This record gives sequence, C-alpha cells and structure tokens, in this order.
Amino acid sequence: MHVLGVNAQQDFELAEFPEPTIGESDLLVRVKAVAVNPIDTKLKASVKLDQTGLKVLGFDACGEVLAVGGQVDNFAVGDRVFYAGDVTRAGSFAEQQAVDSRLAAIAPKNLSDLEAAALPLVGLTASEALFDHLGLSMEADANRGKRLLIIGGAGGVGSIAIQLAKQAGANVIATASRADSQAWCKQLGADQVIDHRQPLRPQLEQDVDWILCAADTDSHLDNMAASICPFGKICALVSHRQPMDMNRFKNKSVSFHWEFMFTRAMFKTPDQSQQGVYLQRLAQAVDAGAIHSILTQRGGKLGTKTLQAAFDQVTSGKMIGKIALAGF
Repeated sequence: MHVLGVNAQQDFELAEFPEPTIGESDLLVRVKAVAVNPIDTKLKASVKLDQTGLKVLGFDACGEVLAVGGQVDNFAVGDRVFYAGDVTRAGSFAEQQAVDSRLAAIAPKNLSDLEAAALPLVGLTASEALFDHLGLSMEADANRGKRLLIIGGAGGVGSIAIQLAKQAGANVIATASRADSQAWCKQLGADQVIDHRQPLRPQLEQDVDWILCAADTDSHLDNMAASICPFGKICALVSHRQPMDMNRFKNKSVSFHWEFMFTRAMFKTPDQSQQGVYLQRLAQAVDAGAIHSILTQRGGKLGTKTLQAAFDQVTSGKMIGKIALAGF
C-alpha cells in the first residue's frame, strides 16, 4: 500500500508499506480522507537525523472498514467510520490503517469524507476538555447562566468547543484577533468575541466559570488568573515552554487541568471506549444539524507537495477551522 512518511531529513516521502496487520479489537480501514493538526506538525519537526525508516503521521481520518478483529462486534465490513486514532501507532497518511475499534465511530451521514475527517481529533479534544476536565454537564439546563471563555476560538478545537458548549447551554466568550476569525467565532455561535492581543479581563463583563485555553499557555497565564472566578476550572492544551508559577491561581482555589487527546489510547485506560462514545454523540449532533462542519480548506489529494502545503498552512498562525485532503 502507498504511504506518505517523514524521513530523517523531515521531508515527506512516498513509499510502499505492507498492509497493516490488525489485532482482535482493531478495524482495518481504507482511508478516504485525512485532516492535518498541529500535533502532526510538531511530530514532524521532532524527527531526528538518526531515525531509521519512515514515520507515518496523520491523526484524523474518515474511511471504509475493510476487515474487523475477532473481538469487534459493533462494526462491520463496509461501514463508514471516522476517528483520530493512537499516536503510538502508524497514522492515516496511508492507503490503509489499523485502528482500535473503541476509538472509532460511524461517520456523520450528512458530511462528505473531507468534512468528516476534519472532526475527530478536535471533537474529542473539545469533548474531553469540556465534559471530562471542566465538568460541564451534558444537560443544558445545568449549565444555564454559566460562562465559558475559549482562548483561541477560531482554531480547530475552539471551533468545535464553541458549538459543543452552546449545545450544552453555556454562555460562550471566544477570543480571536482578526476580523475574519472574529466573524467565524460569531458564526459558530459565540455570545461574545474578544481580542486576545489585549488584556482579557477588561473586555469581560464579569469573571468566567470555566476557561479552555486552546492557544499558547505561557502567554495567557496572567489573563486566565485575572479572568477566572473563585473555584473556577481551567483546561489547557498546549505544553508550557518555561516553569509555570501556579501560585497565581491559589487564592481563588482554581483547579488546572491538562488535556491530551491521546492519553486514553497511550495508556490503555479502561475507558478507552469513551472516545467512541464522544465521536458517536458528535456524529448524531452533526446529523441533527446542531453541530456544523469546520472544514474551511480542501488541500487536494494526498501527495508530498499537497501534504507539505497543508502543514505550512497549519503552522502559519492564520488557520481558521481545519484543512483536509482526499486519500490516495
């Protein structure tokens, strides 16, 4: 099968790999579409000169099930699925991929392959951040009147988090710095959009109950400390580059959480199947018209040049929504 792997010079290289061997809990998927995320660009940049062989990235996919493992009873050959997968296994920039069935779900019927491929990683990240870490209720009435600040509202995670939080009944304030990204956040349903190039607290009417920081963590610690309410909760996605002084959150008794979407798969946690549950809920919300596609760019068909162009777009700092490409 064809794969696009990263070589020791950090370049994409087209190669032939054997078809994946699946385990008892796995699906073998013919990849129809993929999307590119910041995690892909960071992993590509981390490849060392002493790497042997190619590293296959790609952690968003929509495709057709070709085979199922012996312990899989909730998927069948021919099903159309979407998933983000497992960062410890080969990714989706390939003709075929093996993925744990517990991490996948039936793709939304109302979306194209490209649109569906743009959802899993950011949908799971936003779901885990909002419902596992920040503690938003799935019942909208329980969240009425509570305020969520999303720092970095126009990116992939922010774009889904705005919609999920509105569906869950929260009042959503998103940050965006450009006119087009501010308009995007409003289009997705944000109640208020503020500029993260300026101090955030003066732009807010009052403290917020929850903060999801989907942007640079280091540069927003003071903003978050000033904006969070007593006993509030914060969830961050981006690793810090320097030591963090957490004392700034102590007097408000604030809880601080990290979200890494691959934790469940990496550590084989007993609740891995929760990712499949979150994806199925997301698909149902999409098909019901409650959640909309965040695909903003179509990058063509998988190839060395098209994939590198998509990576360049993701690292440009100007990305709104997601970019996806068709499979081989």
